[in-house]
Amino acid sequence: MRDDIRRTATPKDHLINEIIDIEWNMFDKVNNIGGRAGCQDDGWTFYVNRYSQFAIYNVDVLSMYREDLAEAQMQGRNLITEKYAYMMEFTDKANYDANLKAYMPVPSEEKIDLIEKILRILVMKEAEFAEMYPGISGNSRPITGVNKMDVSFMVYTIGELKTYSERTLKGMYGALEELIAKGVSPSYLIHRNTVEFYGYEDLDDAENKILLGRV
Repeated sequence: MRDDIRRTATPKDHLINEIIDIEWNMFDKVNNIGGRAGCQDDGWTFYVNRYSQFAIYNVDVLSMYREDLAEAQMQGRNLITEKYAYMMEFTDKANYDANLKAYMPVPSEEKIDLIEKILRILVMKEAEFAEMYPGISGNSRPITGVNKMDVSFMVYTIGELKTYSERTLKGMYGALEELIAKGVSPSYLIHRNTVEFYGYEDLDDAENKILLGRV
């Protein structure tokens, strides 16, 4: 992972970097059916996407997820591999049922309930963001749908949330509820973080330049 792209201004940044380092190591070890994917050698994009997502959460939530990763390492589990396996339940169900389902941790009813609550918030806010910034959204994953070649935001999010512990999911849900109560969209924050990495002044600057580039 390149050091020149790391954010290091706060203790929270250092915690996020620890998480990303562990995830990157796990991502590097994911075995794809069709061979190694190009994105597994693209540390810059990986860092941008993961940092932008994690930065919306507080230190408590990040610490919970850091514990999830540590526990997975002790158990010899790769949470990134599990995430992609859970996604295949939607994109390649026959393969999932035949070859993967029996090996995957089964979420509890409480965990499924938390995932559904978080998913509703994130999908709703992503859809609202797409209406406000169609140019930026057009360069992102489709929000919903099932397609093996173009995994949607919804499917990706379900796969990822299933790898988190109930403890972490409770923390995430609470943090998202706090943002919503303040009138702050998590999707707005994530996309704002992302465009700043790409050198745009803000979301409006990115949206205008993206739309102009399509003319």
